[in-house]
Amino acid sequence: MTELPLLRGAVRLPGGRRNLAKSATRALDVLEHLAISKRPMRAIEIGHVFGWHASSTDQLLKTMVDSGYLIFDSSQKFYRPSPRLARFAAWLTATYYGDEKLHRLLALIHGRTGETATLAVRQDSHMQVVDLVSPPCGPQPLPRGLKVPLIGSALGSAYLAARSDSEVREIVCQIDRHRADPAARVPEVQAEVAECRTRGYAAGGITASPDMTSLAMSLPSGGSEVGLVLGFAGRFLQREAELARVLRSCINEILGPASDDDPS
Repeated sequence: MTELPLLRGAVRLPGGRRNLAKSATRALDVLEHLAISKRPMRAIEIGHVFGWHASSTDQLLKTMVDSGYLIFDSSQKFYRPSPRLARFAAWLTATYYGDEKLHRLLALIHGRTGETATLAVRQDSHMQVVDLVSPPCGPQPLPRGLKVPLIGSALGSAYLAARSDSEVREIVCQIDRHRADPAARVPEVQAEVAECRTRGYAAGGITASPDMTSLAMSLPSGGSEVGLVLGFAGRFLQREAELARVLRSCINEILGPASDDDPS
């Protein structure tokens, strides 16, 4: 994996795996962009968005048409998603709160704080940013797919705070299974988790600059089996509690208040 220079060994950028199937990720990028645009697009538009050569774009789109994932309008040269994806979209909608609530939530947080709002999930020993809304002229935009360690980051602490004590212990021991004592870090992690539960959010952890603070909260389950964590980072040390209230307010506004038995 490629590493950020400020956080060598801690933050991992996407795209560094040698066996990465670029054609697969490009096809999914096309489908995501069409969904966001909510309109059919020409090959030249799609290639321009991603910076692809015309020949590579044309080959990819024709393959997706041949497989039934896209429909090609030969008269207007438009590509659009095919009905083959309808059940896939319906399943995701039912799993993640319905409609486009998660993206609306990210946009709302960004609008009220001016910071990059992120949505992250657990990927083994890391938390991975799977979606975000960031300032258009930010200093260094975060890529979707970026990973930070589960243990030691605000995103990871927020995720663990929504798990039971026994689950936290199991997760830590699984991550540290190759150490001489896999349970050595359990007390330290459980203490941090207890603080997060008391505060109602996770703070600090790994960020892109030492003078930045990261805030994160675990989202209510909403019927999903995936533990989703919302977060953002910025230079707001003196406004931490205030911005945590903004984060909670945005979650309640879009998703509704968490139930009383929610650990987060």
